Amino acid sequence: MKKLDFRVLLPNVITLTGLSFGLSSIRFALESDFNLAIVCILFAGVCDALDGMLARHLKSESDLGAQLDSLSDFLSFGIAPGLLIYMSIFNQDSRIGAFAALAFIIFSCLRLALYNVRLEESKATDGEPEHFFTGIPTPMGAILIILPLTHSYMGYDWAYENLNFVAGYIILISGLLVSRIPTFSIKRKRSFIQSKLGFLVLFSVIAMSMINFLWITINILALIYLLTIPFSVIAWQSGSK
Repeated sequence: MKKLDFRVLLPNVITLTGLSFGLSSIRFALESDFNLAIVCILFAGVCDALDGMLARHLKSESDLGAQLDSLSDFLSFGIAPGLLIYMSIFNQDSRIGAFAALAFIIFSCLRLALYNVRLEESKATDGEPEHFFTGIPTPMGAILIILPLTHSYMGYDWAYENLNFVAGYIILISGLLVSRIPTFSIKRKRSFIQSKLGFLVLFSVIAMSMINFLWITINILALIYLLTIPFSVIAWQSGSK
């Protein structure tokens, strides 16, 4: 009997933990406990960042881990946030809301499938890890579509009075998931996040900010991410010349 390799097992356990948070988010959304549903999605995001980083550090990346990661991402950052936004903002009674949520879930699935295809093509050609993602990653897409809901916890209920605008916003984010726009990847060489000190500093700052100012921190991080997109396009164009 083949002995279990702890180096391979640990990242997959973290992936499955993230999947559990995604399932818990769906449960809380169905019970109308929307703030806890958001928190579960955030914890799933932490697991998603840690499993890949740990697998690369331990040199234990595997096909099983890659498939588990994609399935976990689809549930945690596709189905869970789509259902959450439909159950909360649209209050389960809006055709345009149902269409927008469905579009986000479908495009999340499509994005992950495209990512897996590109990953296999990269392996076949012995290509180096990409410094850029193509389109917005599903975890960031999940954060972006729940922003209108976080505003309500900050005292701004504009989303409930502008359902068509929110639906259009969600459809726009859905399109960005499968767009050809290059966005920065934390796998980039010489990335500050990739260094141990950089990761610890960034993780500590974000963790403390979220503990004390959760909704504000989510919105600030989302804004910072959106502001990096023009720079990622410029960097990609410069590197392709």
